[in-house]
Amino acid sequence: MSSHHVVRENQEPALVILNTNALAFEKAQELLEWMPTVVVLASEVESVLGWGIKVDVVLSPLEDRETWVTRLADQTPIKILTYPPADKPLLTALCYLVAIKSHAVNVLCMHPDDFGIAETFPSLDIEMFMEGRRWSWIKSGKWEKWLPAHTILYLLPEVQWKDFPHFSSGRYVIKNDGFIELRSTNAFWIGEDLT
Repeated sequence: MSSHHVVRENQEPALVILNTNALAFEKAQELLEWMPTVVVLASEVESVLGWGIKVDVVLSPLEDRETWVTRLADQTPIKILTYPPADKPLLTALCYLVAIKSHAVNVLCMHPDDFGIAETFPSLDIEMFMEGRRWSWIKSGKWEKWLPAHTILYLLPEVQWKDFPHFSSGRYVIKNDGFIELRSTNAFWIGEDLT
């Protein structure tokens, strides 16, 4: 007897790639397992196509739109989403994902400034990947997970440190195997190194 899994469109987390160096390729492949919607910043398109990945959406500065339409004509169907120079491309990507009713997104990002956008999208479950670390947006303010001893956790924003004094330096080393539980009245980011 075989087992069949039905994955509805936009049920799996979308993947937004703003920086191909945010995560090792082997780890990025794991995020592609269920064929998510893939949104890529124009400057990263060549690298992503080199990975052999089908790109669904390209985030392009408004003035470069026609160039990308021509360059990617053989990649159809593909959408070119433009953003004004003053806007962050991640804002455009997340607005698009909300519009197509995505519920979750993994983002390979460039810098921590991108984290601040999460509060604008309460309907999305967001994970950011940067410098080999996974950051999870804990919008409920409640997080728990079983972790082995010596695991290092990271916390953002810094104002949350008052709620979690053991993170006073922004990081915390788990002393013993077991469940770790964090509770706050505010949303926060929890980070874990990927091995």
